Amino acid sequence: MKIQAFDNDFGAEITGVDLRDPSDELREAMHQAILNHQVIVVREQKLSPLEQVSFTEHFGPLEWQENKQHAHPDHDKVLVLSNELRPDGTAVGVVDAGDYWHSDSSHHEEPVMYTILQSIRNPASGGDTEFCNMYAVYDALPDDIKKKIAGLYAIHHVSKKLNPRTKISTSRPGAEDFYEFQAKARAEVRQPLVRTHDETGRQALYASPRFTLRIEDMDDAEAQPLLDELFKYVTDRKRPHHYRHKYTDGDLVMWDNRCTLHRATGGYGLPDIRRMHRTTVVGGKAFYKPAA
Repeated sequence: MKIQAFDNDFGAEITGVDLRDPSDELREAMHQAILNHQVIVVREQKLSPLEQVSFTEHFGPLEWQENKQHAHPDHDKVLVLSNELRPDGTAVGVVDAGDYWHSDSSHHEEPVMYTILQSIRNPASGGDTEFCNMYAVYDALPDDIKKKIAGLYAIHHVSKKLNPRTKISTSRPGAEDFYEFQAKARAEVRQPLVRTHDETGRQALYASPRFTLRIEDMDDAEAQPLLDELFKYVTDRKRPHHYRHKYTDGDLVMWDNRCTLHRATGGYGLPDIRRMHRTTVVGGKAFYKPAA
């Protein structure tokens, strides 16, 4: 096994391993690598859906699927992300998955800890995933903003109908109805605006343009400009805390949602196909603990 860190130690590539039957030593090395680098890329993997589930379970219990209709037929905890359409026009997978900066399932009371994404089929161009180091974002904030947001909570929700920073993709069949139902059926969730990582103890900004609607107990006239200012640190790619992954077939990418945001960059379309298999590990509740 070889671990090669990327620039600024954000992200690392692992080669020379087979994840179909990982040893205890390999799993511990990967755990330490993701704590050190937040995103890890493992090359040349060909895990079946059942093998991907088995590998993911080494890191904790799998998350229930919000999009059950797009689960893989071999296992309901494997979510298919794809732009493929069936002959009747229905979608094989989630067509617009990850199209805005977000941390997976921050709209759940117990958000996702790890996401594992295996590349099954790649388009001729496009289809990258971009990552942002939220430790680095928090560290880059001016001291006055850090003081202002310490201990505050933000309100998260899954429905794009409730979020003026997002638009519903016209390429996803049934998307309008899906988000309309979610707007009515799903409750809002409060999350700390600054999240303390439960293993490293480091602070990370925990908010995203995709799921964060507003700041609790703060008038929108003040809260929305503050969120816009915070999100500039995420969307400004000139800052040294981004990594953009260009997939090759067999890439398995794993990241820590407690301290990163990510987004799908798009740039492809039918008849070109992009297909990914995703599994997710549930974490505990997010919390903020002031630095000692």
